[in-house]
Amino acid sequence: MKQKAWIALLLSLCLVLFAGCTPKAEDDVKSGEELDEMEVLFGSMEPEPTPTPLIALYYDYSDYRNVLDSTISKYEEDMCYAYLDYGLCDLDGDGILELIIKEGTCEADYVWRIYTISETGAKDVGSFGGGHSALYTDAEPGLLCVYGQMGHEEVIRVTYDGQYISVQTLISQDLEPGEEYTDPGAPVTLQPITDPGMIP
Repeated sequence: MKQKAWIALLLSLCLVLFAGCTPKAEDDVKSGEELDEMEVLFGSMEPEPTPTPLIALYYDYSDYRNVLDSTISKYEEDMCYAYLDYGLCDLDGDGILELIIKEGTCEADYVWRIYTISETGAKDVGSFGGGHSALYTDAEPGLLCVYGQMGHEEVIRVTYDGQYISVQTLISQDLEPGEEYTDPGAPVTLQPITDPGMIP
């Protein structure tokens, strides 16, 4: 019996001691001065700001207008710019619209040149043939370019990996007399390079 009484007494004593160690609710409230001291010791208690992603920092498309202007100047002497177009398309799904612009003097030397937004402004990321062609988009990343001339057609997919474009031939065939060229998706909206109104 004495042993049980001692155990009960020790347990009661422990409970009393632990109860005295439990901080009161008001002990958890820090004064402004105490918080300042803690910040000196442990750094700011405020959460670190989330870094602003590149897409938000460089979402200014104004440099695309400069590209249009420089293309006009490049072909101003022989007035070829009057036949050149441009469009906008997000080729890699990052939310940034790439600029697709037709350059050249005639169907024999037209190219589609692609620009994207970078830390230093509009960046040329590559080009592909633009003669006798039309641009489309579908459910897949990138865009489709359909070439058609004298009954022969080619369909290519143009993709962008964040650095450069790549081109993959999907179809290359001769059409039967009267057969229509392939219409693989939604046409990319194009405007003359003299009208920058489509640029955000």
